[in-house]
Amino acid sequence: MMIKPFSMILMPALLILAGAGTDASADWRLIYLGSLQTAGTAHDMVVAGNYAYLGDWDAGLAIIDVSLPADPQFISGYNTSGLANSVQLAGHYTYVADWNRGMTIVDVANPATPQFVSLYDTPGQAANLWISGNYSYIADYNMGLCIVDISNPASPQLASRYNLSSFTTGIWGQGNYIYVSNSINGLKTFDISSPDTAILLDTYDSDGDASNVTGGSGYLYLCDGLRGVKVLSLSNPARPTYVSVVETPGYVNDAAASDTFLFIADDSTGVVAASVARPLFPYVIDTYNNSGVARGVFATPPYVYLADSDSLITLMLADINAVDDDLVAPFMFDLKGIYPNPFNSEAQVEFSLTHRLWMSLDIYDVSGRHLARPASGLFEPGEYTVRWDASMLPSGVYLVRLCSGNVYKSIKAVLLK
Repeated sequence: MMIKPFSMILMPALLILAGAGTDASADWRLIYLGSLQTAGTAHDMVVAGNYAYLGDWDAGLAIIDVSLPADPQFISGYNTSGLANSVQLAGHYTYVADWNRGMTIVDVANPATPQFVSLYDTPGQAANLWISGNYSYIADYNMGLCIVDISNPASPQLASRYNLSSFTTGIWGQGNYIYVSNSINGLKTFDISSPDTAILLDTYDSDGDASNVTGGSGYLYLCDGLRGVKVLSLSNPARPTYVSVVETPGYVNDAAASDTFLFIADDSTGVVAASVARPLFPYVIDTYNNSGVARGVFATPPYVYLADSDSLITLMLADINAVDDDLVAPFMFDLKGIYPNPFNSEAQVEFSLTHRLWMSLDIYDVSGRHLARPASGLFEPGEYTVRWDASMLPSGVYLVRLCSGNVYKSIKAVLLK
């Protein structure tokens, strides 16, 4: 086998998902790629670059290399003094909602050696947080909203607090507004143009158990327990208004919005993928049934990351009808051609990768019988040429397939002797 690497080609991961929600012919599926068992109870995470920063509950902060989504690897961890739930990343600091110990700040400039920076012990239990500028906005469970000045991460200082009835569970912000999920009281909207004096502007009374909130592209998505996910318009960001609901089988713990897709962590059901391309008419497009309890979800298209009891699970959203039509494969890999074609005894197969992936290059006859595997293994991003020796095969039409996991691309080759 001869493999020659050429220049690296980088393509945006969003290529495949751009405008996808309006494509009626697409058959989107959540495809399992890999998983990693964690030391604690996986709750929620943020993914940036090659790393996932996971709130692993009693095991603290876990840092996981996800550069190869099919094979996530534990890099390091920091055992916080509380129970690590939600994580946010700003600069080279992670901010951990550490339950009974408030907010823990960890320096992750070198992910292999995280360093403790400081701790701010909130009066309640830090369930979730959102970072914006020099402030951390903390959903402090039974004590409401806690706003902390983090302009000096080594010495966080209280800026203001706002007491709320019911349990404060989730938080998301945009511009001068913060949106807080408040258990049976629904969604609270705050004006934070002056963080020292956060002003409550509006309450949306949901009919479920508001457990979390996220947003994007002009909409809020309120995780409402057994009542699914409420879609709220931000046409007036001071007063979100109900648009529709994504109904799910179980209890919704978390959601992640990306372009025209919404990914939902639905308790014992797993991940629910929904189209929100038309917010007035959202619909479920696929589910991935996990074995544990789906607590947190994060999406960086085309990948979806699930915090599932004691594991981090990596998934990929792909249109299974398009894998041979040059729509799904290119954002990860491309089978560029066979030269010459037709050929006599020997040909060169060219392909390229935009991600580090386990790949196999296989040869089949027209009946589907597997004949050869000219190349397989872990490949770095770049372009490759593989020599295929077909001297022992009779003349005919053959199928050359490049595959990674459940995603593949095939082209036909004609052997003439």
